[in-house]
Amino acid sequence: MTRLKRTPLKSELDPASWMITFSDMVTLLLTFFVMIISITSLEPKSLAVIEDDSQQISEFRPPPRGTGVLGFSNPTLVAPLINLLENQESLPPDVSLDQEQLLAALFRLDPEDLPDYQRLEREIKESVNIFKDERGLVVRWDKSILFPEGSYILREENLLLLDRLSQVLQAISLPISVEGYTDPLSDLEGGKTMAGYRLSANRSKVILEALAGFGLDLNRMRLGAHGGSLPLTQEAGQGRENSRIEIVIYKPTKSSWT
Repeated sequence: MTRLKRTPLKSELDPASWMITFSDMVTLLLTFFVMIISITSLEPKSLAVIEDDSQQISEFRPPPRGTGVLGFSNPTLVAPLINLLENQESLPPDVSLDQEQLLAALFRLDPEDLPDYQRLEREIKESVNIFKDERGLVVRWDKSILFPEGSYILREENLLLLDRLSQVLQAISLPISVEGYTDPLSDLEGGKTMAGYRLSANRSKVILEALAGFGLDLNRMRLGAHGGSLPLTQEAGQGRENSRIEIVIYKPTKSSWT
């Protein structure tokens, strides 16, 4: 009786196939580590707000300064304004401020040096207001003097006004807040959605960076964004004043942010 020889079973797997699997795993691990290193090497943007890629902020270039001490063309005209800022706590809350005199001292427009003097003077009278409330002295800007509707790109032809304001603010040491507001009645301004908040945040950021570019210390400033949550009017068609920037010069007695 013939005995059958047992033939060993051949493995369906190639003995070297584990090497292919191992090399694939090493490749994947190396790729993963390279990706992690590249991500962690990115630098965060300073003063970042909610991103909005629909607009690009052009590089900020400060316009030329004026003449005289701190760029003041008329230091004797500015002195009463600086005195007012430093001693504003002595004023009653409902004090009526002389707008024409304050705006002239704040922006110091000289018709001989400015070819577009009449336009700037008209826009300032129509779009800038100075008043006092519980926070301190407030310089309120209608957004139209600084930004086109629905945009946070500064109007370059009016950068001179921020330069003049920064020179006055550098002459005092009070804390400053840049507060942005939009119109909840306007779809272009974001309406009552988060788009209005993003727009107000980006506008405040741009103003703050512009003031810093003119030499103002960032440590003295903070940023506020309110969107359309605090409109000045609820009447349709009358909401132009809702979109605004308020630069608040806090009372000297306010020692810390609250």
